[in-house]
Amino acid sequence: MKKYLILLIIILFAVSMLFMGISCRNEVIPIEEEKNPLEGLADLINNGDPSWSPDGKMIAFESNRDGNWEIYIMNADGTEQTNLTNNPSDDNAVSWSPDGKMVAFTSYRSGSGEIYIMNTDGSGQTNLTNNSIDDSNPSWSPDGEMIVFNSYRDGVTEIYIMNTDGSGATNLTNNSIDDGDPSWSPDGKMIAFESNRDGNWEVYIMNADGSGQTNLTNNTAVDGTTFWSPDSKMITFNSYRDGIWEIYSMNADGSGPTNLTNNPADDGFPSWSPDGKMIAFSIRQ
Repeated sequence: MKKYLILLIIILFAVSMLFMGISCRNEVIPIEEEKNPLEGLADLINNGDPSWSPDGKMIAFESNRDGNWEIYIMNADGTEQTNLTNNPSDDNAVSWSPDGKMVAFTSYRSGSGEIYIMNTDGSGQTNLTNNSIDDSNPSWSPDGEMIVFNSYRDGVTEIYIMNTDGSGATNLTNNSIDDGDPSWSPDGKMIAFESNRDGNWEVYIMNADGSGQTNLTNNTAVDGTTFWSPDSKMITFNSYRDGIWEIYSMNADGSGPTNLTNNPADDGFPSWSPDGKMIAFSIRQ
């Protein structure tokens, strides 16, 4: 067993790619050696997977400080951390609606992963998918009319979209190999996601209708967990290409991959601030 110090970090982002860290919270937890690096990283974090509110004032995140995974919200400076879900089952993978009034998240309270939405005070928790097969990792469309998410209903993990009332679920990837963790571009035109179709996890991009699926990373190491810059020109992602989890950025065509963190500890789950000046992310060390 090893012990890791877990921090939720905000870093300044500049055109010169210079960063400065600000610690918001830390915990110490025991962990075991993970078998799947991409999935295992999520399991190691006490407070992680941050998601910045559209107005830049709040950050939603997941925490297991209460003994199970819950959705929390806090001010952007780390104050007033509040449990929104208060449910004995695991809740995680939170995404804000474009108007900042609601969040979508994954919940396992029905026995399988489902996509839920709720108000930002935790009220009105509603199951959108109502499916006996796992659905997870929602990301809201910029116009607020659709949600993209993972689904295992076809026997492999695929990228689906649906209306925000849960109707009209449609498979976008239609691939026999796992695809997951979708992220809608702020201009609404593209969806970034991770795929194992080439034998290792890579960052892909596709049009919002599922066409034009393209490998952006083309790297033998594991890459995934994407998040767009507010101007839709860049994508941040997790990468294991340096033998440790780092946060990289690249242009939306895959060019210019750059290591942003260069840190001896594992870093992951980047989330860009709405003004494009900062990135929230998780770190373990």
